[in-house]
Amino acid sequence: MRNVTLDGVGPVSALGFGCASLGSRVSAATGRAAIERALAAGVTWFDVAPSYGDGGAEKILGEALRGANVAVVTKVGLVAPRRNIAKRAIGSIARPLVAAIPALRPLVKRLRPDGAQRVALDGETVRISLFQSLERLGRDSVAVLALHEPSLDDVRNPDVIAALTDLRDQGLAARIGVAGSPDVIAAARAAGLPVDVAQVANSPFARNLTALKGAPAFTVTHSVFGVAGALDALKRVARQKPEAIKALDTDDLPALLLDYAFAVNPEGVVITSNYAAGHLAANAAVASRAPDVSLVAKVDALIGAP
Repeated sequence: MRNVTLDGVGPVSALGFGCASLGSRVSAATGRAAIERALAAGVTWFDVAPSYGDGGAEKILGEALRGANVAVVTKVGLVAPRRNIAKRAIGSIARPLVAAIPALRPLVKRLRPDGAQRVALDGETVRISLFQSLERLGRDSVAVLALHEPSLDDVRNPDVIAALTDLRDQGLAARIGVAGSPDVIAAARAAGLPVDVAQVANSPFARNLTALKGAPAFTVTHSVFGVAGALDALKRVARQKPEAIKALDTDDLPALLLDYAFAVNPEGVVITSNYAAGHLAANAAVASRAPDVSLVAKVDALIGAP
């Protein structure tokens, strides 16, 4: 596994493990097995949040990582919606059904609670959220504490800025991040918020990384295949321009998107879903080779990106 270096944290895997579905769409048992495989493959970057897995991801991740020397990223700003007993039962029953019959996923999704809920941020909320996350994770500190899809008001709030700075100075979070849009990240930096890590969705069809003007030294990207329907969009391009795709010496379009993700962010981390053993193996194989930075211009030219 190729490593990259985050100042204040040290070497971390270029491939990150996304925990958004851990405890909801992915059961605790399946998740723990996947995390064990990821650790064995050399993955050392794990991305979680209080809202992930309908609120259960941090606890499951903490149990699975017990004693492991890894970088954990958690966030503040979104929380999971409340789920009653009936909906929890539906979730447990639905997982094996959806695994066997993927076409049922839209129906099951409608039965699940609404999406994560935004929290009004102030200094005390930020501190309490991190303390609660550390307790669920069973850790004394995290590698990164990130504001989770914050508003412009959140990143300009002096109370929030002071709290994040204090938590970093106390060693409870080695680095501070913002997981959100490029304009909000830029506003955070302009307001004096200590943004050490910027996290954005990115693909050839949603080039948020390029939009990070004056970006911090360390960047994390996600939604490689899904943002703006990236994989479906690339399939359409492949049908329209088969010879151009062939010139790239690949017919593996998911791997091409992942190669692009590492090429456009060669010194940062790319987060993917790694729960299926085959997906982890494929993602780790791409993450283990040196990024071909020339691929960025080739893919951009293929899709007609500006």
